[in-house]
Amino acid sequence: MSKVQSARRFKWMLLLMGISVLPGLLALGIWQLERAEQKQVLLQQWQRSDGGVKGLSDPALQQFSLIRQQGVLEQERWFLLDNRTRQGKVGYEVVALFQPLGNKRHILVNLGWVAADQDRRILPEIELPNGVVTIQGRLTEASQPLVLGESQWQPTWPQRIQRIELDGLEQQLGLTLMPWVIRPDEPVLPEADLSWSPAVMLPEKHQAYAVQWFAMAGVLVLLIGWNLLRMRREEAGT
Repeated sequence: MSKVQSARRFKWMLLLMGISVLPGLLALGIWQLERAEQKQVLLQQWQRSDGGVKGLSDPALQQFSLIRQQGVLEQERWFLLDNRTRQGKVGYEVVALFQPLGNKRHILVNLGWVAADQDRRILPEIELPNGVVTIQGRLTEASQPLVLGESQWQPTWPQRIQRIELDGLEQQLGLTLMPWVIRPDEPVLPEADLSWSPAVMLPEKHQAYAVQWFAMAGVLVLLIGWNLLRMRREEAGT
């Protein structure tokens, strides 16, 4: 095989590789648009009132239902969700056990984010409200994020955990938990940051990624077209 034929074959291989990559770029762009639409629907569900405020005994409860409930926060046992960040700072989300009045089951309440000490051995000092309190907020599902390792149950409180796993918590606590986590919209702990969104990545960011993938696909189409034209001219001897 001559050098000219070898070079021509190499160019065709590059061209076929570019053509094979093109559907993947388009698929990634479409997927990002679909994710943007899903996130938009999620945010709309989060923002709407869902038919008014409910109590935890309401049979029509669903994700993002707005609830208001009186009850008692357990003072001795509470949790620190580890490796949670706000504006680039590492901290914890404080999760407490809440027993609604007149209900035997407990429910978890995410009281918000607090900063972590640089020394991992030093845990934040939290004083939970005593007596009957009123919690108002929205119901969320217990998330199962990717974690670096399993939670190690300690003999002292608070427990530092990596994620909320309802079945495991019920076994450790000897309690029956409702299948929700309350995200209050009014502060229970003055020092806690309540800013939170059900969508980790906003729809606008997904759309921006989609534009990037489509732009890469467009550039690839131009490169393929330009190389095809040049190869034809070379074959024609012009």
